[in-house]
Amino acid sequence: MRLAARVSHLRKGQSKVVLVLSGGYRGPFEGERIWRTVRRGVRIAGALDSSPPDVWIYGADCQRLPAIKSGSLEAWIADWAVLARSPVFGKSSENGNPLARSIGEYGLFEGGSVASAMEVLRKEYEGSRVPVLVLFHVESMEGEDSRVARQLEKASGKPLFWQFFAQLDEMSWSVLDRLDDVRRERPSITNAHYNTSWDMDTSVGMDTFMQYGMIKPYARWVRSSRRRTLG
Repeated sequence: MRLAARVSHLRKGQSKVVLVLSGGYRGPFEGERIWRTVRRGVRIAGALDSSPPDVWIYGADCQRLPAIKSGSLEAWIADWAVLARSPVFGKSSENGNPLARSIGEYGLFEGGSVASAMEVLRKEYEGSRVPVLVLFHVESMEGEDSRVARQLEKASGKPLFWQFFAQLDEMSWSVLDRLDDVRRERPSITNAHYNTSWDMDTSVGMDTFMQYGMIKPYARWVRSSRRRTLG
């Protein structure tokens, strides 16, 4: 991962990394998707940021999760990135980990709004003194295209780069698949990228995969923003 950051000409500590988890559906937490996402997000933060990523989760609401402390990643994952499988008959009666106990409070696993989460995050980080890479996990975009587009427009010119990642149903064409059209209609929106291969196995090294898939688009935007500021 150090190679990815070095090749992209980004100095560690001059970026902030934020990881946003979709809490609209329980299934990804019962499998491997979420904890793998957290591990990858932490690796990216390790290349760019001087501290672990801020982690948020969105369902009916968007909530910031407890900080990942140095050396405590495994314990954090056990608390906030995994759930026991639901029983086939009936509902789980487990007290479970902190995530399981927070389902009702956080409004999880009954769908989630990408646009509403974007608004919360924009307000939280728009005053940042360093560029912010927002690693944004998406499970569904149904009916949200216009609201997400408006949030992209509101965040243009802010120190936020939206790095969306998902493997949405190919039949569910969304505004994320049309970012080139978005930029043509609103040239000020340069701070967004959509990666569809986050969950895919890759035969290349992780440094190369992350460099080209996740860090490089952000690095291009950072350099372009700096040139505009200097100009």
